[in-house]
Parts: sequence; structure tokens; C-alpha cells
Amino acid sequence: MFLKALWMLTLALATLVPAFAHADDPQVIEPLISHNTRLMILSPHPDDESLGAGGLIQRVLEAGGSVKVVFMTNGDGFPEGVEKEDRISRPTAKDYTRYGEERRLEALKALTTLGMKERDVIFLGFPDGGLAYLRLKFRAHPMAYRSPFTRKTRPPASEIVVPRTDYCGQDLRREIERVISDFRPDLLATTPPEDQHPDHNATYYFVKEALIQLTKKHANYKPVVLAFLIHYGQWPIGQGAGTGSRLNPPENFPDRGKQWISFTLKPEEVETKRKAILQYHTQMLVMARFLLSFSRSNELFIPED
Repeated sequence: MFLKALWMLTLALATLVPAFAHADDPQVIEPLISHNTRLMILSPHPDDESLGAGGLIQRVLEAGGSVKVVFMTNGDGFPEGVEKEDRISRPTAKDYTRYGEERRLEALKALTTLGMKERDVIFLGFPDGGLAYLRLKFRAHPMAYRSPFTRKTRPPASEIVVPRTDYCGQDLRREIERVISDFRPDLLATTPPEDQHPDHNATYYFVKEALIQLTKKHANYKPVVLAFLIHYGQWPIGQGAGTGSRLNPPENFPDRGKQWISFTLKPEEVETKRKAILQYHTQMLVMARFLLSFSRSNELFIPED
């Protein structure tokens, strides 16, 4: 069934026009959604999953499929957010840690709004604002990255998936590999390499590395991978975001020979997605307009190899 769905996706992609997604684009994600679907969202921070794939999560659950959401970080390295939330000008490591705990609770509320169970949410607890450093510099032991915000060098004990995990790239890749291997998703969504937030593009590369390792061990395992864009200039609230209630790709987005997939949401899915986004009170204080600009009648995805 999965191979047939993959073939249908490939066939549908071939019919897309290499431009903006239009209202009459075929729903090429639909053939992948059934009661057998196993969707995993790998989200850099709490809120990215709802912004980029809140509708997709609902659709898979509605079909009777399974969904897991994995957060790379708890979003605890956001000075502006901490300062506004706590009305303080010089946050301490304790303030940042508490802020991450609050964002963690917001994520659980948002995903419950989308229909998920708490048991299907995984927090890896890696350093917010530090994933690019883990990818490019702090790759392996004995050197571990220290968060300049929380001052920690490893995830909280309750969030460690693989024993003896520290803040280094090798350990993050192993943890991602473990959660994918345990769940075995056939549909996986994360942020693309062009996303301009360092944590977001680093997440893409860590997920890619984990999938390469899994393929070496299980040659026949190859999930369909979709990418959802979050940060790209002023998009989607600036010029080029499109008009009306539809979400269009940024006009100056690099052409990788990939076709954008427009996934049309039902009115009730749009409303539920908006309610989920509103659960992120800490982020609404800082960037409400940006967050709510993702509450459109469709979601955009880029198919990845």
C-alpha cells in the first residue's frame, strides 16, 4: 500500500506547474493519508509544528493514522521573549530554563488542541539557538556545547532518549535516529535547508544524517519527506506572501527543481489550527502577526529526496 501511495505521489508531482501553488492544484498529499499513515513531525522549536503542519496533523489523525511530534529544543534561548514575558532586562539561566518549561507546556496544549495525546509528543531538550553550532563545530565528544542561555551542556535527564547524551552533533543525530527507528514513520515533515533560522536549517541536516544512517541499516526503509518553511525574510507577512487567505511561496525562494505542494485545509481545520497557534502565549507577546499569518486556507510543503 505504501509503495502504491509513493508512486501516486510521484505521478502527481509530475503534473504540478513550477510556480506558485494554485487553488486547483491536485492534493498530492492525500494519497499518503489513511488509517495506516505514520506521520512524524520534527520541529526545531515549540510552535513550528503548528505553524507549518497543524492542518496535516489534523488530517492524519482524522483518517485514523498515527502522529508523533518531536521537538529539537524547548525554545528556551529567546532573550526578547523572556524579557517580555517576565518584564526583566537581564534574564538569568534560571529565567531561560523556566521559559523553556513554559513553552513546553504551551506545546502540549497546542497539540492537544490539534487532537494529539501527550504520550505522542517527544522533547529532546537540545539547546535553542545552538543547533547550528552542534552541526558545524561541536560534533562529537569530549567537546560539548554550553548553552549561553541556560548554561547547560546536556538535555534534562527526563528528556534524554539515548543514555549519556550531551550537547554535541553526534548525540543529537543518534537521538533523532532512535526516535525515527522506534516509530518508523512513512511520512516525515521538518523544516527545509533554505529556512533562514539557523536552528531550522540545522534540523534539516540532522534529520537527513539520521535517515542516511537508518538506510544503511535498513535498505528498504525510505519515508516520504516533506519540508515546511517558517522563516524566510518577512515572509509570509511581507511582500510576496500572496493575497487573500491563501499561502503562497516566497517570490525569491531558490529554485531547487522542486515543486511546492499546496495542501488545502478544511475550514474547521483552519479554525482548529488557529486555536492551536493561540496556545503559544509567550510567542504571541512578541510576534502575534507573524504566527497568525500561517493560519491560512492551505499549508505549503516541499518534497525532499
